[in-house]
Formats: sequence, structure tokens, C-alpha cells
Amino acid sequence: MDAEGHSDEYTSRVGQYDFDRLEQSVEFLIQEHQRLSGEHEELLAELVDRERRISALESRLDSEGKKRAIAVEGVGKILARLEQLQMSVTAAAGAAS
Repeated sequence: MDAEGHSDEYTSRVGQYDFDRLEQSVEFLIQEHQRLSGEHEELLAELVDRERRISALESRLDSEGKKRAIAVEGVGKILARLEQLQMSVTAAAGAAS
């Protein structure tokens, strides 16, 4: 018997039981760590991919914005030229009358 009045068999059984629980807990924690590490890697890869796509879309948006600005400028020039032609035609028609 030990100091608390338990038999050696009880102490051995309880000690083994605690060791088994500890071993199961450690094994569970290892598996969870591996699972979470895998999820972390997947999420990190997804984040990198999304950042790459966002960067590409921002670049495309900037490029399209520049094209739009050039088109707006071109249309403005065409309208200004058409207004000049219209005034010339109107002036020529007035002079011919």
C-alpha cells in the first residue's frame, strides 16, 4: 500500500490510466496542429492568389481608365471640330444669302 492507503495495483492502474489520457491528449493536439497547419497553408495560398488577382484587376482598371480618358479627349476634339465646321457652314450659308 502507498502512503494514502491505496494498493500498488490501484496506483499502477491509475498511473497507467493517466498516462494513457495524457498520450491521447497529446496525440489529439498533434493531429489538430497538423490539420490547422494545413488549413493555414491553404488559406495563405488563397490569400496570395486573391491579392494577385486584385493587383491584376487594379492594373486593368487603371489601364481602362487611361483608355477612357483618351477616348473622352478624342470625342471632345471631334465635337469641337464639328462645331467649327457647323459655324463655317452657317457663316458660308449666311454670306451666300
